[in-house]
Parts: sequence; structure tokens; C-alpha cells
Amino acid sequence: MAKKKGRKNEGGDTNKERDDAIAHRRLLIEAWKSRDELYKQLFGPYSYVTPTTYGPPSEIVAEKFVDSNTVDGGSGDPGNPDADEMHLAVIAYGPDPLRPYWTYVTAGLCSPWLQGTSGDVSGFGCELMIKSPTDEPWTAQILRSLAYYTFNHAGTLSPGVRIGLNAPIKENSNSLLRNLFIWYADEAPECWYILPSGGFGLFCVVGVTDDECRYAESVDEYGTWCIQEVLRQCGYGQITNPDRQSVITDANAEMLHNSRIFANNFGADLAVRQPPED
Repeated sequence: MAKKKGRKNEGGDTNKERDDAIAHRRLLIEAWKSRDELYKQLFGPYSYVTPTTYGPPSEIVAEKFVDSNTVDGGSGDPGNPDADEMHLAVIAYGPDPLRPYWTYVTAGLCSPWLQGTSGDVSGFGCELMIKSPTDEPWTAQILRSLAYYTFNHAGTLSPGVRIGLNAPIKENSNSLLRNLFIWYADEAPECWYILPSGGFGLFCVVGVTDDECRYAESVDEYGTWCIQEVLRQCGYGQITNPDRQSVITDANAEMLHNSRIFANNFGADLAVRQPPED
């Protein structure tokens, strides 16, 4: 009797595992379609994408769930959750009248690869973008490096973070841009978007020089905001041009000073407005 009961439980466990896999695959597909529609609304049609196989996750049945009662390709198939489908896509959008520069956006960081149900955050909670005056391969390389770091360390990247590359942003070049910062993307005004699997932020990656990074570090909590504002006032905005020079110059000394003063005053005013701790 015990032996028969064990087989029954084993079958029940297998059915539950399969049902969970089906639910997860549906969530993965729904999240992909929702993000794809959001990107169309924000950026319009893309110019190209890598890899070229970019598309919604398949519904191929996983081998361990295959039996005589399973039909391939049905809407109830749990799909194949193997790592070969867990790739990251980088979508490229060419210049247009509203965006006179190239825009590159990741698709995959916020995918619910390991989620079975919807939550507050989808996947790693972010997707990243970078802007360039011209279409060049270093842009996708930077985004993939940041994404793989996130995947491998199970972390996330959020506005305010500064990252040292210890090398020029453009490989085999003399670019002075050897650092990055993460900030809120101008093209994503709502900052936080909701998928069927949860929320994620769409953030911009911007390249900066060593002395620009040191300037940001010297302003403490609001340093990233300061260097972003200085870049805006110098006409660069959030566009990363590997060939540009540093904005930390004598000619910009007053601008740098005023940005620092504004950030310090803002921080002091915010501290005064904070309610006292219990």
C-alpha cells in the first residue's frame, strides 16, 4: 500500500511542477509582450535588434514534462525554461525629429525568469538604455556588460549609481570617458512601469570622464544629479559621445560651483523638512 501511495504522490508532485511551469511560462510571455508594447509607445519601430531572434518566449514543452498525454505547441505547454532562452536583447532605434541620436535599450533584465507569480518587482527591476550620436558597436557592448554583471551578481542598477570602467568606454580608443552613471531617462518620464509580472524602471546610462566622476563624488548624495545638470547645460544632455572633452574646465567653473551650491541647499532644506524619528 505504501508503495502505491508513493507513486501517487510522485505523480501529484509532477503535475504540480508542470502546472507551475505552465503558469511561469505564461507570465514570461505576457511580460515580454507588455514590455514590447511599452517600447513601441516610447520609441516607435526599432531599426534593428541583436540577437535577430528577438521575440516572445516559445511555448515548447520541457522534456521532463513530456508524456503520452502531452501535445506539443498547445497553449497549456509550460515551455522550455533552459538558459538558451534567457538571453538579453539590445534594441537599436535610429534618429528621428524628436530624438536626433541613436538609442539602445535592453530587453531581458526585467523578464521574470525566476518568478512564478506577479510581484512588486519584475525580474531585476530595471532595463537600461544608452544614447550615442552615431550607430556604433560599443553601445551594445556596454549594455551587455552591465546586464551580465547584474545577472551574475543578482543585483540591480538604479539612478545615482556611478561605475568605473578602468578603460575607455569605446574599446581601442583614446576616449576620456572611462566611467558611467545611471540616471532617469528623459524618454521614460514615468520612470517606473508595470508589467503583468511586476514593476521595473527604465534608466539611462551616461558616460563621464575621470574628473567629472570625481566632481560628482565631491558633492556627496546629489553628485550624480549635479554632473547630469552640468552636462545638460553644456549641451550634451544624456548623449554619450566618446570623442567629447571633459566639462570640468575653468570656463565652466561658475556652472560647476552653482550646481554644487544648489544641491547642497536642496539637501539641507530636505533635511529640515524631514519629520523627526520616533
